[in-house]
Parts: sequence; C-alpha cells; structure tokens
Amino acid sequence: MPIRNIIFDWSGTLVDDLPAVLAATNFVFDQHGVEQMTLDQFRSEFSLPFKGFYDRFAPNIPLPELERSFHAHMAEGRHAVTELPHARDFLVFCRERGIRTFLLSAIHPNHFAQQTAVNGFGAFIDRPYVGVWDKRSKIVELLEENQLTPAETMFVGDMQHDIETARHGGVFSCAVLTGYNRIDQLRASEPDLIVQHLGELREILGRRDFELRGAPD
Repeated sequence: MPIRNIIFDWSGTLVDDLPAVLAATNFVFDQHGVEQMTLDQFRSEFSLPFKGFYDRFAPNIPLPELERSFHAHMAEGRHAVTELPHARDFLVFCRERGIRTFLLSAIHPNHFAQQTAVNGFGAFIDRPYVGVWDKRSKIVELLEENQLTPAETMFVGDMQHDIETARHGGVFSCAVLTGYNRIDQLRASEPDLIVQHLGELREILGRRDFELRGAPD
C-alpha cells in the first residue's frame, strides 16, 4: 500500500533551529546558575517531551519561568533559524504528487508563525498540530480527525520521540539525520527507514512510487 500522507516534525526535519534552541537553553541555564552545555552534550542529552530534560538538568526552575525565559530568547534569535537543505524541494514534491501533509511538533505556535512568515512552509502543510508536548498522545487524534489510514501514512522526524510516536500511531517511521539525535540514537529506536536528508527520501519515494512497506531497495 503506497504512502499517501506524510506527517512532518518541524525542528531538525524541515528547519534548522538547533543553534537557536541551544542558545536559548543555555541562556535559561545561565540565568539560574546551571552549567551551560556544548552542542555535543545537548544532542546527547536533549529529549522529548522536553519537561523531562529540564527536570533532569534544571529541576529547581519553575516551568512557567523556564518557558518565559526560553521563548523570549527564541523570539529574539528567530533569524538564526533557517530552512534545511532539500526541505523546500521535498514539500513541493509532495504537492506535485498529491500527498497530504501534516505537521506534528512541539514548536510553540508563536515561533511557528514567525518562522513560516519567513520561509513560507505553512503553504505546503495541509494542517499543522503545534505546541504538542508529547506527540504520542496526539498522533492517534491526528489520524482520526483527518481520516488517515495508518498503512498509507509516514511520520518523518529527527528524534527518538518521533520514532516512538510513529510506532504508537501504527504508521511508517522515517528518521532523518539533519537534526537533534545522532544516528546511533535513532538506530536504537529502530525506525523503518533512516535517510541522510529529505533529498534522499525524495529519491527513494520517487524510485519506489511511494511503496515502502516490503519494497526492495
């Protein structure tokens, strides 16, 4: 059964916001006397839902205060967020092939609005679900609300949480290596497919005519 619907993660999948998120996180840490992280440390330790990450490294910061400082810094650094290579071409490819597209992301709605005002990616997303802390709790609702057949649906993301979410929804999982988690972390989650970037996924989907389950390489 070919893929007819694609659910995207946002950060690390369609846009590169890792430097901005790291800077905002270190800003919060610095304000509260927590040791800042290097990029490698952050990629090794950051996880979703993000509350668990902050509970481990900054448990004494009240969540409302943490969010206020983090989002203020992210808003100031929004110009550091850029579209990832191949993302725009892949979104156009989906439109040309009649693929329905959705977004399932933890990104704050305000940041999503600011970023899409710059990159225009919102025009390629049929329905965005943003501000989702735990995607596992939302994917079944997304599938039901939009009458998506799980066997015809793929979730593309860059983190272990995305792979777990895909599995929870019974959809095909594709991990991209353009974001937060390293290849060893993603392999541990056993996605159905791992690609370097969306350009590689486009090539695979085109070559296989969107038929991925059980298809030969």
